[in-house]
Amino acid sequence: MKTLHHAIKIAAPCAAVYRALTTPEEMAVWHKGQVEGDIAPGRILTLTPKPGLRFGWRTDQLEPDRLIAQTCVEGPGNSRDKTLTLTLSEPAPGVTQVTLADGEWQEDDPHLPFCNSYWGAVLYRLKIHAEKK
Repeated sequence: MKTLHHAIKIAAPCAAVYRALTTPEEMAVWHKGQVEGDIAPGRILTLTPKPGLRFGWRTDQLEPDRLIAQTCVEGPGNSRDKTLTLTLSEPAPGVTQVTLADGEWQEDDPHLPFCNSYWGAVLYRLKIHAEKK
């Protein structure tokens, strides 16, 4: 099994980045496509980045300004049951590092390289959004 790893540093405080990641209305501003649902333990957030491509993420754990852990409950191919963990840290005052881990990929999954590219793009859009505020 393989876990995808990404990280980015954002010139914004942890609280602002966490809010951008956990408030569906704000997430809709920077995330590609439609954002529906809620980000709270046991609740489902649905992301539709483009017509015909839909993902449902159940929030398993939230630690304000520090951690978001979710499990995919709806999606194409082998998406279901993959875990997503976003960890926030502050390497310097006013700077947030977001570390993303997307786990349980088969080495030969044909969607793995596309998803890997997608997460990098998502974090970059988050950075642009959070640094504008």
